Amino acid sequence: MMTTFQLPPFITPSSKFADEYSARRLARQAASGQLFRIHRGLYLPTEVWDSLLPWEKYRMRIQAVHESARNAPVFARESAAQIMGLPVIGVPSEVQTVVSPGRSGGQSNRGVRRVNAVAGDPPPWEMFGVFLTPPPQTARDLAVRLPLTGSLPTMDKLLQRIPLSGSPGNPQQFFSEDDVRAATALLPNATQRGRVERVLTVADPLSESAGESLSRAIMIEHGFKLPALQTFISDSRGFIGRPDFDWEEQKTFGEFDGYEKYSSQKYLRGRTPAQVVVAEKLREDRLRAKGYNVIRWIWEDLRDPRRLIQLLHEAGIPLR
Repeated sequence: MMTTFQLPPFITPSSKFADEYSARRLARQAASGQLFRIHRGLYLPTEVWDSLLPWEKYRMRIQAVHESARNAPVFARESAAQIMGLPVIGVPSEVQTVVSPGRSGGQSNRGVRRVNAVAGDPPPWEMFGVFLTPPPQTARDLAVRLPLTGSLPTMDKLLQRIPLSGSPGNPQQFFSEDDVRAATALLPNATQRGRVERVLTVADPLSESAGESLSRAIMIEHGFKLPALQTFISDSRGFIGRPDFDWEEQKTFGEFDGYEKYSSQKYLRGRTPAQVVVAEKLREDRLRAKGYNVIRWIWEDLRDPRRLIQLLHEAGIPLR
């Protein structure tokens, strides 16, 4: 899942360190391993670069493209999604920008791919000081070019009616399927429009994380019966919880365990990770006492979908 983080400042020949770091000295320090070259004329201390997570390194590459451009680029596809906080599964190999319709798009140079904008699209948004395609257009473009496992997490998140961090104050903040369909109507051919419609047909704002959306995409692609999401379950003692996935006829609940459940304060709510584990165990005991089977999986089971598929088969989840 992508979130914002504090961008460390680049070291450049024109920065306040110019006396200490001339262009030649920067190049020598990069060659010796003291600095890491992100983009032409833009460096970070190697220890800072090595400390970043893969998606943070990708965010730094996006920022480097922005800062090195003569004219402010408009970021698109996965690059736009990463900036605005829409989920991106995996780390792209290229930074994507759009060029005006009719100009030379589809070209890649030095890790930057230029793609043609769609005629009729609205003006770009500005978020965190950079320009990017607005959320409905970004989700649409990912639905056109990515498999369901890559596009469904983005579409689920878009439809949740939660303001994206860094959104400008004046444009529309919440988006519906109708907004995405209006953007889709501008696409030049029926094949592209059909790809977006396929994602919209199965998108569900009740999905609460990228891992849950990716899990559902794998289920859909392999023909499993789809579960209800986030159903309220109670017993004689009161509310138990909202399992991520509910196959009521099979009396089976599914839970995706993302790492953030045991590390993020949003989920810990003042508790220690150990206390969260105990609370999960007690909750699961109450569910089993009601006759339910509970199956769990983690990110590793999604990176190799065969593991999730086997788990679902073993739990008796039927195919559609």
